[in-house]
Formats: sequence, structure tokens, C-alpha cells
Amino acid sequence: MTKITIYLGSRCNLNCAYCHRKADEKEPVISEALLTYLKSIKELQVRFIGGEPTLYMDEVKRVVTAVPNARFGITTNGILFDRYREYFLRHRFQVCISFDGNESLRGYDPFRKVIDYPWLAVSCTLYHGNTDFKKIIHAFTEKEKVVGRPLSFFPHIMHVTSRENEPYALTREDFISILSQWEAAVIEYVEDYEIYGVVNTKYQGLFIGLYQRTKAQYKWGESYCVNHRMGKCDASGRFASCLYIRDDYLGEGVEAWVNQKKLLSSKCRGCPVYDYCGGACIKSIQHDRECYFYRRLFGWWKKFSHEHQEAVEELGGTV
Repeated sequence: MTKITIYLGSRCNLNCAYCHRKADEKEPVISEALLTYLKSIKELQVRFIGGEPTLYMDEVKRVVTAVPNARFGITTNGILFDRYREYFLRHRFQVCISFDGNESLRGYDPFRKVIDYPWLAVSCTLYHGNTDFKKIIHAFTEKEKVVGRPLSFFPHIMHVTSRENEPYALTREDFISILSQWEAAVIEYVEDYEIYGVVNTKYQGLFIGLYQRTKAQYKWGESYCVNHRMGKCDASGRFASCLYIRDDYLGEGVEAWVNQKKLLSSKCRGCPVYDYCGGACIKSIQHDRECYFYRRLFGWWKKFSHEHQEAVEELGGTV
């Protein structure tokens, strides 16, 4: 399965202060070259991102029409979800909705009513001021009562890419706190299964985030964002190391890996967790801080998952 993430454009109907995207100078349009390339792939999975990708539904529909047998996904703030729900349902989109547990910075709550949709995921951003797992999970639990379905806490950390979003950067103390909370939650998740045979869904997303890295096996030159399983391109079909910043286009074939190696930190080459990490966010201004966090998180996970290998693999088979 070839996975392609398509960046549709930077327009958004929210203005989240911690957002790390760079605005476009002109609106991109899906090119015929990109559609031709997608048609050449036998087993294809396409994910649409922005900005807010539901503001580019004409472009989304062009892709779906061109490759109707592909698997589709979209990451959205949820504002226009109801408008396009039937379309997403008809084409079996996996819809990932952003919800941080604390929506004061986003200014929009996507979980205000029952959501009747079978393929729903939730993305949660951790930023300075939003790192308390218990508080976030409590907010998710309260929302489950509203939407009538489980909402697994699947976090990702915000990346500092400009002076504008730097005030929300995770501090070293934040990272230390996240590290201890993540480890404690996964230990409880695995031990609940080993001792009681119970799958504690409130911690499932935290487990999945680590388990998927077990299977990543990044080779030198690959990153978390661009690797042998996944490529990321803009609407014209140009592949980039980062679709949010888009200042480094990689080219094709061997050239792409040569160019991406130049972007990776020299510290990554001999790192014992590079095969799980993929170099963290190569565009982050605070890359060293992210490196500190991932070296410890993945270093701990390698040891823990080996010690609990049977339970980890059984739990991994359920997701």
C-alpha cells in the first residue's frame, strides 16, 4: 500500500495560535501531473490536509474521481463535517477531527452533538498549557457522553516553526512531564491487559502511538513525515520534506533521499532510536528539545515492549 498525503492549501476557517503552517502566496490547484501519478499506483491510500482541507472540496473530489478505488482520509477541524458527511460516507473516508480537550485557543468545539459516522479518529495537540493527561482524558470522557461514542486520546506535540507560535512551545519541564505521564499510562494499559485481560480504551491511543513506531523501521535518510511507506506532496505533485513549511522540495527517486539526508541532524545518524523516531520534526526550531524527549520515550519503549512482548503484540493486533 502506497500512502500519499496531499497538501491542498493553507486557507483555514480557524486561526489557532499554535499552528505551524506557513501561508501560501497563491492558491494551489491539483495538477494533471499529480492525477496521472496517482492513477499509476495500484494500491493507494490518500490523505488530505491543509490548512483546512474541507475548504478545498472541489480539489478533493477531483482526486477521488481520478482514483475511486483508493482509500481516503482527511484531517479536519470539523466545522464543515456535517456539510460533507454524506460524501465522506459514500467514499469511506477516515475522518480525523482535531480536539485538544481545551478548545480556548481553537475557538471551536467539534463535539457538541451525537456523531453518527463509522470511521472517526481524533487528533489532540499538546502545547504549553495543555499537557495534563488526566485533564485532557477527562474532557474526552465528558465528550463521549455527548457524541455517543468512544474518543481515544491520540496526542501529538506542537512544533515551533516561527516566532508567532513560539509562545506555545513545550518547555523542557513540559516534555519531562509528558514523558512520565505517557510511560505511566502505557504501563497501566499493558498491565491491565496482562493481569485482567482488559483493554483500557482511554489509553489506547497512547499505546498505538508507540506500537506503530515499533513497526516503522526508518532507514537513514527517511523521516517520520517522508519514508518508504509514505510520501507527502503539494497540489502540483511536488514532494516536500514538510508540507506545512514547504521550503525544501525533494525531487524524485534517489535524489529525494539524498536531499532529505542533508536536512537531518547529524546527531540522528548514530541515534539508537532513529529507527523509531525518523529524526523528529526536522523543521522545528526546538529540534534539540524534541530530540531529548523522543530519545527517552522511545528508548524506554524499546526496553518495555521487549519485556512485555507477548502482551504488546496481542494488543497491537487489536488496533
